[in-house]
Amino acid sequence: MPARLRPDLPTELERIIAKAMEKDREVRYQHAAEIRADLKRLKRDTNSSRSEKVSSPAAAGTVHEAPQESASDSVMVASVIKRHKKASIGSVAVVAVLVALVGFVLHRPPKPSAELKQKAPAELMQKRLTFNSGENPVQSSAISPDGKYLAYSDPAGIHLKLLSTSEERLFPRPSGIPASAYWSLDSWFPDGTQLLANVSEPGGHKNMWTVSVVGQSPRKLREGAFGFGVSPDGTHIAFSPLGTADDAREIWVMSIQGDNSQKVLAVGENESLGGIRWSPDGQRLAYIRNHHIANTIQESIETCDLKGASRPVVVLAPDSGLEDLYWFPDGRIAYVSGASVWQIGNDYASGDNLWQIGIDQAGTPSGKPKRITQWAGCDLTGLSASADGKRLVFQKSTDQVQVYLGELAEGGTRMNPPRRLTNDETSGQPTAWTPDSKALLLDSNRNGTRGIFKQGISQETPEPLVTTPQWAAGPRLSADGAWILFLEMLRTAANPAAPDRLMRIPMSGGVPQLVMETRNWLDVRCARAPASLCVILEVSQDGKQLMLTAFDPVKGRGKVLRTIEQDPAHTYEQSALSWDGSKFAISRGGELGTRIRLFSLLGGSDSEVTVKGWPDITGLNWALNENGFYCGSVSPQYNTLLYVDPKGNARVLWQFRGGGGGISGLPSPDGRYLAIRGDVTNSNVWMIEGF
Repeated sequence: MPARLRPDLPTELERIIAKAMEKDREVRYQHAAEIRADLKRLKRDTNSSRSEKVSSPAAAGTVHEAPQESASDSVMVASVIKRHKKASIGSVAVVAVLVALVGFVLHRPPKPSAELKQKAPAELMQKRLTFNSGENPVQSSAISPDGKYLAYSDPAGIHLKLLSTSEERLFPRPSGIPASAYWSLDSWFPDGTQLLANVSEPGGHKNMWTVSVVGQSPRKLREGAFGFGVSPDGTHIAFSPLGTADDAREIWVMSIQGDNSQKVLAVGENESLGGIRWSPDGQRLAYIRNHHIANTIQESIETCDLKGASRPVVVLAPDSGLEDLYWFPDGRIAYVSGASVWQIGNDYASGDNLWQIGIDQAGTPSGKPKRITQWAGCDLTGLSASADGKRLVFQKSTDQVQVYLGELAEGGTRMNPPRRLTNDETSGQPTAWTPDSKALLLDSNRNGTRGIFKQGISQETPEPLVTTPQWAAGPRLSADGAWILFLEMLRTAANPAAPDRLMRIPMSGGVPQLVMETRNWLDVRCARAPASLCVILEVSQDGKQLMLTAFDPVKGRGKVLRTIEQDPAHTYEQSALSWDGSKFAISRGGELGTRIRLFSLLGGSDSEVTVKGWPDITGLNWALNENGFYCGSVSPQYNTLLYVDPKGNARVLWQFRGGGGGISGLPSPDGRYLAIRGDVTNSNVWMIEGF
């Protein structure tokens, strides 16, 4: 204490010093002004005491100046001490201590809260790297190991861009690859001289290529396979022998020459794999595992060694939309996770965001997931990073679903150029016509949550019919035109197992009423009068069958009409009930020629229509009088609307640029119009630094 240095110092000065140095924050001085006040008081008392011990100023022959109120704190401290004997080394030390304490109290920051004690996240530096239009969306991308180049693909081919100058070079697709195939890149080789690329041809056939960035011609590496990245030491490639399947169910590793392949991991028929990445040391692989249970998907990020063993779960995300991941050199895994539909109330805007989690050498998590971004309304895909981990690039995409209206001609087999019916920044799709053919029922997110709207063919904006906090979608009209049927999703983050509900409201409007509950629905359809049939297509509990069940809009669920075995290698996304209720059509994707299977509902024989030259159709609706179908086909270059006759011959009705998304056509009851759903995808590459 100061008294040990200067035993003759005032007791009050020692108290001031002790209070300033008190460890308890609540007890010590809170502000420099408090110290100043106590020091001024001590100085005043010291002056007063000294005046009582000396003669008057006149007798002593001395003059005393009034104390200067503007004196600094250090001057006051020195003044107090100088009133007591001669200065010494001890007094100098005490002055230094007090001056330092005054400065500390004056300038010390407030006590941090518990939240601020954690390391504050670095500010993200975000930069857009490509500027493609919606007619020319970016399909894949990867940054070079040295962080100087961006490789990306779009309908024109694979581009190489020097980031410092924005100079570009185009690598067109090799001869022999059809224009309808997707020519995309996966990753760079570690030496920065080659790219690993993939080709997805019509019908689902896939093959792997290497593309030299130093002038050599592209080289096919392996048939019937899809690449997932080159090992950090540049000696091996992870891939999946997809063949024509829609989803990867196996991970293999081969040499960079394409030989010496060996299986690492395989999953069951109701599971699939994606986002496959190498660990920084090349001894493990990380992947997203999708477990398909009925109409839901449970997802997780796992890692495994190169023998497929030691498979810890890194992130478990039931039904949350894990999209992609990247394993950084420092051990972190960054991944994309999308907000669930019931959390954002709008399935047209997935709400994807970037997260990260630490991983140890055994491939197990070393901490808890941490959110990196706070974005909304966009899809994120294609994560890649520079070798030092300082630059992360990805594709940021947004989708818009708009409604167009075209006039049919020649019995519905041709169409005049359509006009746009909806014209705003929201999304909406037509799913039913009113019986008089004067208005459409739309499934739209224009009020911030997915709801049911009605729009006349001469109106500019739709009017709401059903808007609820829940997700309401897929309006259909009952066969007699008396009821509007729609699906309401009650699932929440707190109750993900809640069933969905099929609801009804009168055509004239009113309070929604329950028709029945469903957990695994795919589609709801109704015939048109004089037929009366309505059906719901659902996935069985074990996920192995599709069940077509009749229902009554008032009485609810009826009997099962047909069961259809599912092929786990293909998807069944498009279906339609004939207008007379006699047949149900289902298309199966992932085939060179799309097959539309026709199931009889009146005891007749089943049949099949093969759509010639147009794989993987989107949207499926019967033409009037069951004389064909309206459907769409999507390629890297175009969205195409087709009329398909009963023999499978396809005629192009309309075509617009903007690969991706989907397109479909719904005929009006009077046969005059076709309501068209047209998807436009805006996709570009972005980069972030500082995370």
